[in-house]
Amino acid sequence: MQRTTVLTALVCCLAVSLLAVGLLVGASTGVAGVGAGDVFAQQEEIDPDDVLITADVNADGDAVWTIEYRVRLSTSDEEQAFEEFRTDLEANPEAYTDRFRGRMETTVNESAIATGREMGVSNVSVTAERREIPQEYGVVTYRFHWSGFATVEDGRIAAGDAVDGMFLDEESSLIVSWPDSYELDTASPAPAETRDGSVVWVGPVDFAGGEPRISAVPDSALNSLPGWLPVLAVVGLLVVLGGVLAYSRRDRAGSESTTPESAAAASDDSAEGESGGDDPDDDPDDADGDEEGNVPPVDAELLSNEEQVLRLIEREGGRMKQKRVAEELDWTAAKTSQVVTGLRDEGDLDGFRLGRENVLSLPDHGEGGDTVDDDGNGEDDEAGRE
Repeated sequence: MQRTTVLTALVCCLAVSLLAVGLLVGASTGVAGVGAGDVFAQQEEIDPDDVLITADVNADGDAVWTIEYRVRLSTSDEEQAFEEFRTDLEANPEAYTDRFRGRMETTVNESAIATGREMGVSNVSVTAERREIPQEYGVVTYRFHWSGFATVEDGRIAAGDAVDGMFLDEESSLIVSWPDSYELDTASPAPAETRDGSVVWVGPVDFAGGEPRISAVPDSALNSLPGWLPVLAVVGLLVVLGGVLAYSRRDRAGSESTTPESAAAASDDSAEGESGGDDPDDDPDDADGDEEGNVPPVDAELLSNEEQVLRLIEREGGRMKQKRVAEELDWTAAKTSQVVTGLRDEGDLDGFRLGRENVLSLPDHGEGGDTVDDDGNGEDDEAGRE
């Protein structure tokens, strides 16, 4: 049986439920009050700026799924459309959660058949809010509880078979996390980022059969040590301390046996060293920096990924296409997208669309004028084509 992937189901739910996006489509065509059926018909025209999917897996194998759809509000019409959607959602949330629940129940039931496990959907909710990340966005968040999502055997959590072969487009990211008392054992395919307690895949990713997969094991290595090992560790520590004490006593005894003549000679040597002499530490040429006091450039290998991106964009005048950043740093598109997304979430970097490309800029540069410098291929693109 060909199963509907989770992401496909979620995008369809967005097309049905996210009137903010639907009204943005309607605003550009002069349509007012687009209905749910109309939005569904227009799902091919809907293009969220970011889709963040998070699966928080519990120790019992259940998971809390969160899907954030982020739509940039760059015009007054888009802001008004989102506010109308939020008002409608708050007045009648069941109209959105019921349709979403129905679609997710279909998907989860098909996953249950494919895996042979009992699964269910509960605690479905939806919220809408405006958020600055750092530009103004309308964020619609769906959340639900997926029972039986992962398997737990001998304390090991294994997840991913329920969403076997899913697809992430270039605007989407998938985060799978596990309990704090666990640590990652394996992840397939290799994630774009491994964090403390989670892994991240950044689209576009077309997971092959048998992917994505993660397994996590209890973080109990110390508790599983044989009983005699702690005793051995204490004995070793006592031996080390005994050696330190013996050396200290011998050193003190040597100091007490120093003759007046040797003490005087040592004093003369010390005075000669303090008189200036040829102490290399006093050479001003050995100080950091050159004669003009400039600080030497920092080796790129000593910079974090985020610092490399910010320094590169600053060197290019404060604005740069994301594609060029990947080329200059010799990174994959997925790695570049992940680093840039983190910088934008922290407010250290801005960005906007230029045709089908992303342009990155430092916060104090903004989107600026009507044109943007070419990307090194000799072509200038006009801004404002988001």
